[in-house]
Amino acid sequence: MKPFAAAPTAIPRSGIREIMDIAWATPGAIHLEVGQPDFDTPPHIVEATCRHARAGHTRYVPNAGTNELRDAVARYVQGKTGVTTEPENILVTQGAVLSVATAFLSLVEPGDEVLLPDPGWPNYSMAVPLFHGSNVFYNLTAQNNFLPDVEQIESLITERTKLLLLCSPSNPTGQVYDEELTQQLMDLARRHDLWVLADEIYGEIIFDGVDHVSAAAHDPDGRVLLVTGMSKSYAMTGYRVGFTRACTEYVEMASKLQEPLVSCGVGFSQMAAADALDGPQECVVEMRDAYQRRRDIALEVLRAHDMYRYTPGGAFYLLIDISASGMESRDFAMELIAKHKVAVAPGSTFGQMCADHVRISIASPDDMVRKGVERICAMVQEKAAAR
Repeated sequence: MKPFAAAPTAIPRSGIREIMDIAWATPGAIHLEVGQPDFDTPPHIVEATCRHARAGHTRYVPNAGTNELRDAVARYVQGKTGVTTEPENILVTQGAVLSVATAFLSLVEPGDEVLLPDPGWPNYSMAVPLFHGSNVFYNLTAQNNFLPDVEQIESLITERTKLLLLCSPSNPTGQVYDEELTQQLMDLARRHDLWVLADEIYGEIIFDGVDHVSAAAHDPDGRVLLVTGMSKSYAMTGYRVGFTRACTEYVEMASKLQEPLVSCGVGFSQMAAADALDGPQECVVEMRDAYQRRRDIALEVLRAHDMYRYTPGGAFYLLIDISASGMESRDFAMELIAKHKVAVAPGSTFGQMCADHVRISIASPDDMVRKGVERICAMVQEKAAAR
């Protein structure tokens, strides 16, 4: 038979999924590898889901999403960002990951370059080549607390650069971009006429009383595609509801792409998502407070072992420096799950800037976070002593 297509064949498997598969098959494993809330979907959202399914919202819906959800998202985004937003500015997708893929499909042509963070969520760099674009990585270094260096990003821009991707709060670092940095990044995009894909899926999960700064709030030109969704803040990962806030021209064009990709979303999931956005928000606050408490537990353990490096400001991730072990991060992660039953994501799956780190997710119970980080520290120190 003729061969498979070259682009998908060349994509590496996600290092996160590799560890997840092993962890699921390991009895008693401590799960610090997966970016999924450990909370149940709030009862009022589950009840709404059942109600809408029983009411017959099990049929096809419009490509861009149900009117009810687009209305709710428009109110939500405008309330969070202060940017005037109409339902026509909203595209609903099957999860935020499809919003990201739709952006690449809509904007990237053969030879175009996309500026991606290193470290960054591996799905970004996996997706761009599928649309025959080129990944160009800007560095988020440990020395700069894993924050972007605007001058370094500008040095990478060429006439082929089409899109700048930002992620705040960040996966995998947990770092949050403040007002000044966000403005500088948007000024950069404006100077070079770049589209900006702002992945703000963790925008509700920010710690220490700090407010989220959206790239959309610094965008007078309509160049920002703001991506977020229901998975992380509302513990609705299986509902697969994401959305993009963008200029109406983009939404009209990108809506057409949903037809050959997925046709449309799931009606009762979208109706329940609308109810979640318009309903009680105490659940979001409770989950955020729990993640902050768990972050503090992880940092307490790291400080006790002299392994503290930085304080993440949001999301539910933390990079841990394992360089003292002398091990490559994938090998470290494999031995950690095999010998100590702790699952973490190898830093190398997120990029070269954290190849000597592992990423932990603090979306696990308090005691599991404490035990898991203790075992990570113990293994690093054991390996360091043996060198």
